[in-house]
Amino acid sequence: MSNQTKAPEIEALERAVRVSDQSCTAYAILRDRYRRFSTALDLMILVLSAWLTAMVFVQPEIGIQLSPRGVSKDLWIGLLSIAAFCLSLVQLQVNWKGRAISYQLAATALSGFVKEFRPILGAATVTQAQVGLARYQVLSDSLEPIPDSKFLALKQAHAVKVEMSKHLDQYPGASLSLLRFRLWWRDTWQSKKPSAK
Repeated sequence: MSNQTKAPEIEALERAVRVSDQSCTAYAILRDRYRRFSTALDLMILVLSAWLTAMVFVQPEIGIQLSPRGVSKDLWIGLLSIAAFCLSLVQLQVNWKGRAISYQLAATALSGFVKEFRPILGAATVTQAQVGLARYQVLSDSLEPIPDSKFLALKQAHAVKVEMSKHLDQYPGASLSLLRFRLWWRDTWQSKKPSAK
C-alpha cells in the first residue's frame, strides 16, 4: 500500500488515534486539576474542623488567645462553623472529586484505545480499521466531553508535550523550564518574522 492511497477507513482510524492521544492528555490534565481542587477543599474543611474542635475543648483563656483580636471566642467559633459548613456545601455542589474520577476513567479508556490501535496503524487492514472506528465511536459517546472553554489550552498543552518529548529523545538532560521557554519564544516571536523569499 506504499504507492497507493490509503483507504478512507484507515485514514479515519489514524485520525481517531491522533485525536484520542490528544484527548488522553487533556483528560489527564483535567483529572490532575480537579484532584488538586478537591484535595485543597478537603484540607480546608479538615483544618477548620480541627481548629473548631480545639477551640471547643481548650480552656477559655487559651480560646481567647486563639481568636483574632477584637473578636470574641464564641463569635470566632460561630464564624469558623459557618465557614466549614459553607465549604461542605461547595464540596457537594462542585463535586470536584467526582469530576476527577470521571476524567481519570476517560483518560484510561482512551489510553487503552491508543495502545491497542497505534501499533497496527502502518499495516492495518480495512476490517481492522472498521473495528477500531466502531470502538472509537462507542468510546466517544460514553465519555464526558472536554469543556469548549478549555479545549484550546488543553490542545496547546498536548502539542507542547509532544514537542518537548521529541526534543528530550535527543537531549535527555535538557532543562524543561528552558525548553518550554524556548518553544514559547519560537512560536510566539520567531513565527511573526517575515519569511524569506
